[in-house]
Amino acid sequence: MDIVTKQLKLEELSDLKYEVHMGDSQAVHYCSIMILKFLGEYGFGSAGNSDARYMCAIGEAVVEAWEPSGLILDLSELAYEWGDRMENVFDIGHAKYGDNPFPTALIVGERSEEAIRTLILGVYSDETIDDIDWVHRDLSSAWAYIEQKLAVYDRDKRL
Repeated sequence: MDIVTKQLKLEELSDLKYEVHMGDSQAVHYCSIMILKFLGEYGFGSAGNSDARYMCAIGEAVVEAWEPSGLILDLSELAYEWGDRMENVFDIGHAKYGDNPFPTALIVGERSEEAIRTLILGVYSDETIDDIDWVHRDLSSAWAYIEQKLAVYDRDKRL
């Protein structure tokens, strides 16, 4: 029998780049917070499906590797206009932690904010990005959001 295979690499799915940063929580001394930043141009519509798969694969891998207590998805340097699969990216890490709390925040930039707003709230919504408590425009407010969630979960003995 002649078996034919092809070697594959995750990087073949997407031209996006990523960075991973970790920091210690100030609110809960035994917790860490991960920043997962994606950079580049997300494909328009279904052309972005492989970008979303890549983002999810990288996200699940880094969460598994470093086991943060909370996650900040930083899309501040990502160009994103349209594509429903981006919603899958928002769930990174949740399968690993199951019913345990895993706070996630999202940072948008000028090239992603409006598309993220309409993805989450709907095209015809009058609400703004400010109406979504887990979406932020800067790292400081996203970090504070995660810290606040971790403190509540710790207080309630849910961590």
